[in-house]
Amino acid sequence: MMAAPIYDIEKGSIAEEMEIKAGDILLSINGHPVDDILDYRFYSQDDYLVLEIEKENRELWSLEIEKYYDEELGFHFAEPIFDRMKSCCNRCIFCFVDQLPAHMRKSLYIKDDDYRHSFLYGNFITLTNLTETDWHKIIEMRLSPLYVSVHCIQADLRKKMLKNQQAGNIINDLKRLDDAGIRVHTQIVLCPGWNDGEILDETIEGLAEIYPGVASIGIVPVGLTGHRDKLTVLRALTAEDCLQTIRKVETYQQAFRKKLGIGLVYLADEFYLRAFVDLPQTEYYDDYCQVENGIGLARILLDEFAELEPSLPKAAGKREAYIIVGRSAEQVLHEPVLRLNQIQGLSVKLIPVENRFFGGGVSVTGLLTGNDIIAGLGKSYIDKRVIISEVLFREGQDVLLDDICLEDIKQRSGADIRITDGSARSLIEAILAD
Repeated sequence: MMAAPIYDIEKGSIAEEMEIKAGDILLSINGHPVDDILDYRFYSQDDYLVLEIEKENRELWSLEIEKYYDEELGFHFAEPIFDRMKSCCNRCIFCFVDQLPAHMRKSLYIKDDDYRHSFLYGNFITLTNLTETDWHKIIEMRLSPLYVSVHCIQADLRKKMLKNQQAGNIINDLKRLDDAGIRVHTQIVLCPGWNDGEILDETIEGLAEIYPGVASIGIVPVGLTGHRDKLTVLRALTAEDCLQTIRKVETYQQAFRKKLGIGLVYLADEFYLRAFVDLPQTEYYDDYCQVENGIGLARILLDEFAELEPSLPKAAGKREAYIIVGRSAEQVLHEPVLRLNQIQGLSVKLIPVENRFFGGGVSVTGLLTGNDIIAGLGKSYIDKRVIISEVLFREGQDVLLDDICLEDIKQRSGADIRITDGSARSLIEAILAD
């Protein structure tokens, strides 16, 4: 039986009244094992509960609780998953984890393919490692929406791309979720020569047939680092590849808007940046359902900046500010920086940093490392205001992917580092703040 270690107890809660304490372990609710936060939330809703608790001294308690339906018990847990995370059983030809440099921290090499993380955090999963018990739980608890990496719907090709003979049932799996009322946001990692062209047409059209079960189709370009020894030979999308894909998706969007009322299929910002084509307008993204997948982030930033632009001051005193960006973000921030430089006394410049750590074609800001930033700054920005987005840091910490921390960057560059949350408002405040 799995166990749920209790991290904290809410004051004034039922748990506190029952003398349950941090450090106790929740074993079951009404006889159901508690493997994760989803089990806890689902089974604790009833108005009559029997809890099995293991106290810190190993004493076992059985507690009967009567409460209002949906009334919270007051337990808090350190992690959402109490048993083992479901790891990936595929060897996808484009897997980014397989392209990581050696000797990074172990957690970065973990391949997450857990449907619970998909529901809780929007992580993309492949559905290839689900047991019937998993399927039952997804359907019984109505874990909707889920986020599913499809890549293509041709059974044999998907098996080949994922290097997994269990990967060919994707359409049946999506229909099974649809029949159960589970909505799915899907992803296609586009690999030239593999799942583009007519294959991409077939995939888009096949997924569209399952709408509204398939709630969206996001397409992102394959990301290739400089660490692909002994991996499948792949090439990056060229500007022409991206342009052709943009035209294709625009055609599909027009058709879907007439038929379904939404665009349904959306391209990552990077397609437009690589093709040197203007980003789509706000309407293209509908409800921004895949913004965490890099689809619409740039448009949100530009729209927010446009809203704030009328409130920008005419003068700001004499000051300089420098913004750390990856190569791809340089294009996005070009126009906002031009506008900011119209403020009297203000000088704003971008510092595009080359990603030497990952190499290859990696150019997004979020994958910049501490050493690359330190190299990009050198000693040229001592006491100067340098702005870095928090997207570079491990969540809740000040550590980057290569384990360089914010203090390291400050000390080695001598710069006055300011952190933003990635929004236009935060950027403007960091530039103009005293």
